[in-house]
Amino acid sequence: MYTPGRSAATTFTGWGMVLSAGAAALVSLAGVSPYPPLTAPLVLAGLAVLFAAAWVVASYRAAARSRDPLAKPYRETRRPNPVLRYVFGFGISFATAAAFLTFFVDSGAYGRETERLERAGYGEYEVPVVRLAGDPVFREGDGDHDPSYTTDLVLRIPYESGPREVTVRGLYTRFEPPVPGRTKVEVYFAPRDPEVPVVENGTRDGRLFGLVAFAIWGGPWVLIAGGMLTGNMDSDDVHRLRRFEPDVHLPALGILLAGLVLLLPVALEFEVAGLDRSLALLAVPAPALAFTWLVRRS
Repeated sequence: MYTPGRSAATTFTGWGMVLSAGAAALVSLAGVSPYPPLTAPLVLAGLAVLFAAAWVVASYRAAARSRDPLAKPYRETRRPNPVLRYVFGFGISFATAAAFLTFFVDSGAYGRETERLERAGYGEYEVPVVRLAGDPVFREGDGDHDPSYTTDLVLRIPYESGPREVTVRGLYTRFEPPVPGRTKVEVYFAPRDPEVPVVENGTRDGRLFGLVAFAIWGGPWVLIAGGMLTGNMDSDDVHRLRRFEPDVHLPALGILLAGLVLLLPVALEFEVAGLDRSLALLAVPAPALAFTWLVRRS
């Protein structure tokens, strides 16, 4: 019959599993690896898997030792660690959010191109209008938009290799038509790479925008969810979860591992049966399902 045991190895591997999994969620939310392969989260998640396997082995060895009448018993901690409630509560909410945001990660090709453009100084700059390349087209304003003109313009682009005149189609100006030599417009280009097209709207910070949007709108809900989970946890019950029980913890670890596997097609950018990002959505409920299993079976 299996009897839970404790040792220095179970404590070390258990905390290693929890902390490395938490670090994987945090670096994912922080966008440390902005596009596939998501190296930093994957390395930390892989470390968490190794710690989990080591925790299971150490727990079985500790259980066998606890049944040996000649072995010196390991002193059990009497008082529950109050930190565990916060680790579980906020860990579940942050891991769920990290899995959800993985669905929106940029593709590897887009990310590498963005980095190349950033090295070339790509961004939004204000440049002067040299002359008009077509007649301005007037658009009336309404309750949501100001009156504006759309015009084909020749711009002077200050490349590092020397200024060049570039024609850009359909540039927008508010209230009045552009005047050569006086009007300036904002366009995107790369000062160190004249081969990059000059465009009016060339924003390439999709991942950054997603993270900012999440911090503003999603972040508070994640913190609220973590606080609610923490407030509804009993310290004694959470403390009991530290002791490995095969029929309780192995299925929970299996659920978490399945969630991680479902994230791999996006994290490493490959398809399984023609699917990649949709599989990531299936991984979102994995942390909550695993914890629900633990609570119901413990």
